[in-house]
Amino acid sequence: FVCVVAPDTYEGFVHPDWTLEALLVRFVEQMNRGSLFIAYPGPGDADSDLAFEMAPPGISEGRTAVGMVQVGPAGLWLTDYTQLTMAAQFSDESSITTYSQRLPVAPGQYQVTLHEEITGDESKFTLTVSPATSGEIAQQVSVPWFE
Repeated sequence: FVCVVAPDTYEGFVHPDWTLEALLVRFVEQMNRGSLFIAYPGPGDADSDLAFEMAPPGISEGRTAVGMVQVGPAGLWLTDYTQLTMAAQFSDESSITTYSQRLPVAPGQYQVTLHEEITGDESKFTLTVSPATSGEIAQQVSVPWFE
């Protein structure tokens, strides 16, 4: 999973005995609130490189997931699935931890894009966070690329 969270508004707690189905529902709810961007590239890409850009990449072959986040004073953070599962299980657990990375964005609304460019047998992932051009948050019905 590639996970970008706005901790000011993220509400991750599900239940001490959460199920994957309940967790995925929570992820979609939080994406639709503008508190989370998450996509699932797949198990084969868990160790793939992830580049960060402030401007969207040029059009290329591959697939793209897009979402919107509302960033508050606590910032926007690249976190991981494990930390989000901890926040889902324990009501006092944060969605970020010491190894999470704060992204260089000021408070405001942003479009988050994850693009996978496939070249031969390799994938290159680019995560882009750019100022939103519209105030609307596109409604998600599922976690992008999770099948």
